[in-house]
Amino acid sequence: MTERHYQDMGRSPGSAGDVLRLIRSADTVSRSSIARSTGLAPSTASARVDALTALGLVRETGSEGSRGGRRARRLELAADAGFVAAADLGANHVRIVLSDLAGTVLADTEALAHGTATVPVASGPRASVAALWQRFVELAADNDLDMARFRGAAISVPAPVSYPGGSIATPSFEPSWHGAVLPELFAEYTDVAVLVENDANLIAVAERPVDGDDTTLVAVKVGTRIGAGVLLDGRLHRGVGGAAGEISHTPVDGQAAIGCTCGVPNCLESVASGGAIVARLRAAGRDVSGTHGLLALAAQGDTAVLDELRRAGEHIGRVLAGIVNFCNPSDVVLAGAMSASGVLVATIRGELYRSCLPMIADDLDVRASASPRDAGIRGATLLAIDEVLAPTRIDELVRTASEQSA
Repeated sequence: MTERHYQDMGRSPGSAGDVLRLIRSADTVSRSSIARSTGLAPSTASARVDALTALGLVRETGSEGSRGGRRARRLELAADAGFVAAADLGANHVRIVLSDLAGTVLADTEALAHGTATVPVASGPRASVAALWQRFVELAADNDLDMARFRGAAISVPAPVSYPGGSIATPSFEPSWHGAVLPELFAEYTDVAVLVENDANLIAVAERPVDGDDTTLVAVKVGTRIGAGVLLDGRLHRGVGGAAGEISHTPVDGQAAIGCTCGVPNCLESVASGGAIVARLRAAGRDVSGTHGLLALAAQGDTAVLDELRRAGEHIGRVLAGIVNFCNPSDVVLAGAMSASGVLVATIRGELYRSCLPMIADDLDVRASASPRDAGIRGATLLAIDEVLAPTRIDELVRTASEQSA
């Protein structure tokens, strides 16, 4: 199977996988309500539930409100039937979170005494995947989780990811990773599903409302680099090759302060990213330690820093205005380290409201993420769970179990 995800494939209405989807999404569900929702005969709906129960994915608990007769038993996902890993990978950091199948966090490297995990990114993708796998195993062992119950993983990377091939393209964080296909490298250690996805796309997934099946949303990561993810009608839009949302390489009317692998003169990332602002201030003789130092100076009211942030916000807002006018989203959500700057967020918001059509701006909410540091890892967790429990994948598990018992 290529990197094209099971969750992106068509589901069979009324199949066991589709029944599990209903159980996951409904507040209250029973065998009888499944029959009513799907149009299946009660005996067939019950057989679907039995198959899921045999796989350990569903359990019956409590009871629904009475509809006149014996109360139906309530069905729920057996969240402890396995766990998934999510990894947020950057040039200088990696964060790993293990969660159950309902998304409840079971372990987080940020809770460790040393506060992080390490991966030798500069040594290349093969060495990094070996280190990531070791970290997964160690973190599971430290939290009494059996790797036999490991169901899948999703890796967030700050680079475009080709689709459906799954290879990393022109990564600015480490050029040697160009062309790396992480799922193939992970296959040396495990046969479960391992996905790799662009970090901004995962922020978009994390910011989708619980009832957001028809949400159109643009998520923008503003940190050392800039990237965007787009949801159209509730679904992640990757484009033909996976490069949708790469606004960072749009040329802007400004002067580049850092180099960029894209080769586009004065691209948005080279002009307005956190890395570019830091570089420009350092060239002017300022001692700025990085994006965190930049934000600290802004919080102190440093005039030069605030001016730089406003100019960056104008550039970002103008580029985003074209995207917003085109796809008419309900939300533009800003995440990443730089989204903590009120001046930057306010300037982007003002530029969008100024540059977008009134009928689009009237319905547009431009905001910073409520949890910008966690958005990417939450998105990776959701992606991994949705893949592991995708209807098509569950149908295959049921079919295999049936053949083995025949």
